[in-house]
Amino acid sequence: MRGKGVWLLLALVVTAADLWTKEALFSPLAEGRVEWVAGEWFGLTKVWNRGMMWGVLQDHDDLVLLGLRMMRVVAAVVVFAMILGTPARSRLLLLALGLVLGGAVGNIYDGFAFGMVRDFLLFDFDFAPFDPFPVFNIADSAICVGVGLLAIGLLRDKPADAAAAAEAGDSGSAGRPDRAAPLS
Repeated sequence: MRGKGVWLLLALVVTAADLWTKEALFSPLAEGRVEWVAGEWFGLTKVWNRGMMWGVLQDHDDLVLLGLRMMRVVAAVVVFAMILGTPARSRLLLLALGLVLGGAVGNIYDGFAFGMVRDFLLFDFDFAPFDPFPVFNIADSAICVGVGLLAIGLLRDKPADAAAAAEAGDSGSAGRPDRAAPLS
């Protein structure tokens, strides 16, 4: 648990920000109407999303949607366990996991409280594929940023890990029949 409190606090802050914005911004919006905030490229609109992020899979029956909600819970538990098992020095990974966990909990709350997720942020850049971009919320944003950071971390660390493994394999397996030489 040492060194993990700040990342769990980040998850809590993301969840709180998501739920607060949903209450403050989503609730007063009228159904089927866009309140433009900046020109006609950024607005607020009320969208009830029964499926996953950006409305994917929302046309399925209630049993499938309950399964999706349960998968969110399992994923959040896995991410929580990953936070606990990640070394404190892996700050980028912990930041990413904290964002994903916070976003997941915000959407999990909506799924069980309302049977749907409240989405309200609308961007329309007037060119494909962003015409308009699917409506989303703070939780979705945190999940996307967290997954993006995970990808950056994997891409950044992969060459170093491969070089370290190759070096350890070359020197560690020489003359030892119980270890296979690395494949080239």
